[in-house]
Amino acid sequence: MKHLFSTAAIPSFLAATAVVISSSAFSPANAASMSFTINDFTGADTRVKFTLDDAAAGSGKIQFKVDYLSTGSNTIADIRGIFFNIKDDSLLSGLKVVGTDITASKFGPAGTINSIGSGSNNLNGGGGFFDAGVEIGQEGIGQGKGDIQSTIFTLSHTSQALTLAQFSEQDFGVRLMSVGSGNNRNGSSKLKGQAPYYTPPPPPPKKVPEPSTVAALGLFALGALKVAKKKTLAPTSIAVS
Repeated sequence: MKHLFSTAAIPSFLAATAVVISSSAFSPANAASMSFTINDFTGADTRVKFTLDDAAAGSGKIQFKVDYLSTGSNTIADIRGIFFNIKDDSLLSGLKVVGTDITASKFGPAGTINSIGSGSNNLNGGGGFFDAGVEIGQEGIGQGKGDIQSTIFTLSHTSQALTLAQFSEQDFGVRLMSVGSGNNRNGSSKLKGQAPYYTPPPPPPKKVPEPSTVAALGLFALGALKVAKKKTLAPTSIAVS
């Protein structure tokens, strides 16, 4: 089968080739995450780690990963409630949360929430009040009620893209039940703490083509231009088999 390649198209072809190489050199938008531990507790000595990620669940959504950290003799605990503040209170009415372990959620009014779901799932006694609360699992650790030491959920908004900046220096709280180790898990704990200041990462540097790619493109251009100069009267067609 024959294909016709016009020498008049060479400059346009070279320009298109350069555009393809340049476009492929750009990196995607920079993703970021923020991790911190809270350990200001009432009750049993405990610690919980938060990891917030702005890309894992898709653009404009924040993935929360919450992990119980073993502390001394308290090697295990059941995560029951997660509480947090958000910088822009006007976003509260449009927040949505999705997660396998979530059994209840509450968003706003701002600064009024210290319990979620069952009555004992609260931060009474010094835990403070928050803008939002999420219940994890059910009370108790037997008969399929859950015994959760790590949980993941995704926070989004009906009309706005969420960023990690909304959680910069904001307060967080956690309600833990069935704290202890082995068969001795009669403790409970209420924690609070603050996220660190969030600084967005700088954009990634723009990549340039490798020197070998540039050299090859240059040689191709020179050869093509020589062919074009020989055909000054009119564009000719070259039959390629």
